[in-house]
Amino acid sequence: MRTLFGLLFALGPAFTAGASSPPPGTASDMAQRPPQLSVEFGGSWARVQHPTAYMLDWRDRTSTLGARASAMRLAGGLHFNMVRSSDRSDWWWTNGVEWYLTGGDLQVLSVRPGFEKRFALTGKLLLGLSLFGSASEVSLASGRMFATEPDGTAAPEPDSGAFQRRVRKWTFGGGGSAALQYQLNRWVHTRVNVGYTQYVKQARNFGMVADSEPDTFSVSLSGPWAAAYVGVSL
Repeated sequence: MRTLFGLLFALGPAFTAGASSPPPGTASDMAQRPPQLSVEFGGSWARVQHPTAYMLDWRDRTSTLGARASAMRLAGGLHFNMVRSSDRSDWWWTNGVEWYLTGGDLQVLSVRPGFEKRFALTGKLLLGLSLFGSASEVSLASGRMFATEPDGTAAPEPDSGAFQRRVRKWTFGGGGSAALQYQLNRWVHTRVNVGYTQYVKQARNFGMVADSEPDTFSVSLSGPWAAAYVGVSL
């Protein structure tokens, strides 16, 4: 019995210290929790190169698609922290989407999934280095018309319920980028990216005019790009 009382007396201070320490996951701890998700919106510039092309418009008349070397893009991203409960200098899964502002004849939508390693340079400034894959859909108006009602109209009038078929090509590649991210506050950040994307091949074989040879028109998206974003970290 004396041994039992001695053991309880020895363990008493340890139990008291454990009861007085704050439990994990308090409000102060949660306020310092690193971001696990970020959503970004912004603009981008990138290479999109193609020659001048003569294509059939919706009235079966030839129109010209002028040569282009680059294009602006609407850009967005959704990023996930892959190392939860760590600091901000860790690995992230990144997903980028860009819509090329090339006009109605040529349309390009690009997606960019990848991995990014972030390094804390200062308390608010981060450096991100990433590798990504890329998939882009390039589409052009075909010059052929389809109507919602088969009334036999050869050249539909505007607003008649007819639509123009588009020729679509997918091209795939990958690349890398570097980013500087500045944390304005706990929730909002700005981000500047520069990168390079190399596609396996160009988007070829559009054949915009019926009597033209194959490969007379192709679109190349390989090249450098730059982007600026405003994001929200959660």
